[in-house]
Amino acid sequence: MLYTHTIGRIGKDCQVITGNNNSFIAMDIAVDDYAKGKNVTTWLRVRSSKENHIRLSEYLTKGRMVLVEGTLSATIWEDHEGGSHVQLAMNADSIAFVNAGRKSEKEDNKTKAAKGAKATKNKPEPPKDAPKDKAEDMPF
Repeated sequence: MLYTHTIGRIGKDCQVITGNNNSFIAMDIAVDDYAKGKNVTTWLRVRSSKENHIRLSEYLTKGRMVLVEGTLSATIWEDHEGGSHVQLAMNADSIAFVNAGRKSEKEDNKTKAAKGAKATKNKPEPPKDAPKDKAEDMPF
């Protein structure tokens, strides 16, 4: 058994699948890694039948960053052309949201404008009789 944790972004909204005995969630996450000068994305299938994960499913939407812990397994499958591929899957024991700390462009512009307004208000005015700087007086 290989127990691991990984951070990735959800590829599409989480699905709740209801079977005869119980329900479970299913989602795919994209795990990015920077290797050999290139960004490499590995897709990981995540499944869980825990009740709290099923209740959390409405918040597991496309683009959200999550931390997933659980047991990892790999299967090999063939495509239509006969090429072999590896599918990584994880049975999740824990799912947590990760705050990426990014802001939207609108929020960022509002924050910059507010900071600029504060800086203008707090900037002290020079005395009216202070001499003006001349270009040749500058030390650099």
